[in-house]
Amino acid sequence: LLIHCKPNIIDNMTIRGRASSSSPSGRPSSVRSRKRQMLKCALSATFLEQLLHMEELDEDELNQAILSFVKKRKVSAMRKDAAAKRRFRQRKSWSAFQSNLTDRQFRKMFRMSRECFQLLCNRIEENVGDAQFKSEKYLKNLKISSNPRDKKAAKMMKCHDSSTGGFISGEVKLAITLRILAGGSYLDLALLYETSSSHAYKIFHDVIKEWILDDRLVKINGIDYVNDEERLKEVALKFARRSRGLFNCCIGAIDGWLVKIQRPTLADGVRHPGSFYSRKGFYGLNVVAIVDRDKRVLYRVIQSRGAEHDSTAFKHTVLYKWLTENCNWLLEKGYYFIGDSAYSLKSFILTPYDNAYHGTPQDNYNFFHSASRICVECTFGEIDLRWGILWRPLKFSLEHNINVIDACMRLHNFIVDYREEHRDISAMEELERNLFTDECRRFLATETNVADVGVSGGEEDVRRDQHGNVSRGGRPNLTETTLTRLGKEIRDKLCTKFQNANRERPTQNWFRQNNRFLD
Repeated sequence: LLIHCKPNIIDNMTIRGRASSSSPSGRPSSVRSRKRQMLKCALSATFLEQLLHMEELDEDELNQAILSFVKKRKVSAMRKDAAAKRRFRQRKSWSAFQSNLTDRQFRKMFRMSRECFQLLCNRIEENVGDAQFKSEKYLKNLKISSNPRDKKAAKMMKCHDSSTGGFISGEVKLAITLRILAGGSYLDLALLYETSSSHAYKIFHDVIKEWILDDRLVKINGIDYVNDEERLKEVALKFARRSRGLFNCCIGAIDGWLVKIQRPTLADGVRHPGSFYSRKGFYGLNVVAIVDRDKRVLYRVIQSRGAEHDSTAFKHTVLYKWLTENCNWLLEKGYYFIGDSAYSLKSFILTPYDNAYHGTPQDNYNFFHSASRICVECTFGEIDLRWGILWRPLKFSLEHNINVIDACMRLHNFIVDYREEHRDISAMEELERNLFTDECRRFLATETNVADVGVSGGEEDVRRDQHGNVSRGGRPNLTETTLTRLGKEIRDKLCTKFQNANRERPTQNWFRQNNRFLD
């Protein structure tokens, strides 16, 4: 249309500064008005003014201008249609969501009771502040607040309500994190809590890094623990009570925990990913942990490679160096840890006898040693059974994998402390074990490519160097030899103590088979 009318536009339309009427009959003026109306139908008023003020127009320039304008109008129409079809999120409040769940469903979804979850929210809010946590109660008060300090936050909240559906409360963020740790899918959580699927994992990593890994919530520090003599006495007393006075100076049980991860890459700063490949046939992180008799984690190191031996991984820690330097003080107090045969016998780590015959004093010692050390295996089993994210290999970066494992252990300590405060340990443990065991069995029934779920011990791990090759080790120095000799003396004294107290391994096997005991 514009190409056809172009000569008439140049001849008949006025240029800037001319009179609008040029013919007494008014015919040219009426033609111009009709052409102007036709142009307005095809182009916007702004583009029309620019077109009428041009003295010469080439066909190529005019075609290019028309095509660009048509594209802009088409994109604008598409955006209007998309805006008309846009569904604004209407996020369900946390109180309305959790009120529809029974106590059993709540514990099964979030791996803790309602009271424990609320206590966790309160502790986090005290640590980070109400403005950072943004609890549901805080957001409700923010809407009706007349405080000038809250004016900016209220205005931002109003903008979020009209665009993204509003702020996500701290309870919902924590619930998303716990569900992912429990093994939930981020896609289901995005639909359930009205968030984008990509934003669910951002919430997950932010909550872990900024809230759960905060030492003000749960602190795990082995150096602080061994320097707190009152706490050492408390832990040793519990071991003595459970072992009926046999291990009355034990201050913790140590063991290795192999957690499955995806193969590390060069982006993680790993030169030799093969060093993370364990003898069990998967890539993993070797976690060295020390726990007390109540299954509370006292110390953990998560950076060791999966192919590294438990004893080697522990020797590379700061705690091992501290124990070596302060071995005389530990001997004076009589304190020691107990560990399996994967660790070297030292004055501060007592291990079982090798190749002990049944019925001998050494065998009796091994039995009661294992009965006291079983708490560390139960701790790993409870953490693995509670957090379903550990049932599959962790597929994050190496840094995020370490944070996830650390978060699982810290939350485990928080739940242990909550159980002790309410003095209903046995009933809560049995309920949680039944709930989480059923879910784990269903997972094994649906997953066909999973051989071993969760974590594994490292009692038979071989020693490997930093390249993942089998290491022949080296000659121990004088300090190591002295510590080993002192460890043998302490172990022999305990073995003699058991023998004098007539403490022997039970002669009856309490395992059942076909409703009868095995002798």
